[in-house]
Amino acid sequence: NLLIIQNEFDLMKEKSSNRHNILDFTEKHYRYLIKTAKKNYLFEPFTTKIKSPHILWRHDVDFSIHRASSLAKIENELGVKATYFLKLHSEFYNLFEKSIFEKVLKIIEFGHNIGLHFEHHFYNNKKRLEENLRFERKILEKIFSVKVKVFSFDSPTLSNALDISDNKISSMINAYGKGIKNNYHYCTDSNGYWRFERLADVLENREYPYLHVLTHPGWWQKNPMKPRQRVERCVKHRGLETLKTYDKILKKTGRKNIG
Repeated sequence: NLLIIQNEFDLMKEKSSNRHNILDFTEKHYRYLIKTAKKNYLFEPFTTKIKSPHILWRHDVDFSIHRASSLAKIENELGVKATYFLKLHSEFYNLFEKSIFEKVLKIIEFGHNIGLHFEHHFYNNKKRLEENLRFERKILEKIFSVKVKVFSFDSPTLSNALDISDNKISSMINAYGKGIKNNYHYCTDSNGYWRFERLADVLENREYPYLHVLTHPGWWQKNPMKPRQRVERCVKHRGLETLKTYDKILKKTGRKNIG
């Protein structure tokens, strides 16, 4: 109870200062953003060639496939499609787990595109970049029976990946390539706050004809929370679900669950 009261008090202070726009990061506000964007932009894949005002809406799925699934459902209800970039080395989810695998399949069923969220710092080997990208692309395509046509670097500052400005590598579009960087206005919610500009302001002002929007599903909850609290929620929920799986297996096989 004390934790809940403290959280509400912190949010009240945040509301008065509005310093990090923490109150933006709810499913309700996300619906507002999509509806606002639809009024003036088309939602396009990264392979688009159209000249009409449009958005490349990208989700880097860093720590919650469950939240990604929720946003994909909202987008489907509102009639738009985004691109979901998935990691093969995530510390927070495993694409080979049945429950996670099924949620990604549902995202694909909604008509969303799948991209590779590539951890260059995992290898930290520039000479084998193309080889490593090709290797991970093939795994992702094999798991989900899709064509992966685009990748984004995860935490690019960890390995100076932003210096790699090629438009295409290993037959995939580079989301940080010079073509996209030079032609699209970029807006991101990295680390749970708007890094450069508030997305609602950008969409409402309609100043830019081409937008590259990066959202991370883990930040978008039913109720507003501080960024680190959202990560804690994800980690604790995953731990509890893992324990439930263990308990279910023992019960189903008729074995003792000691301790």
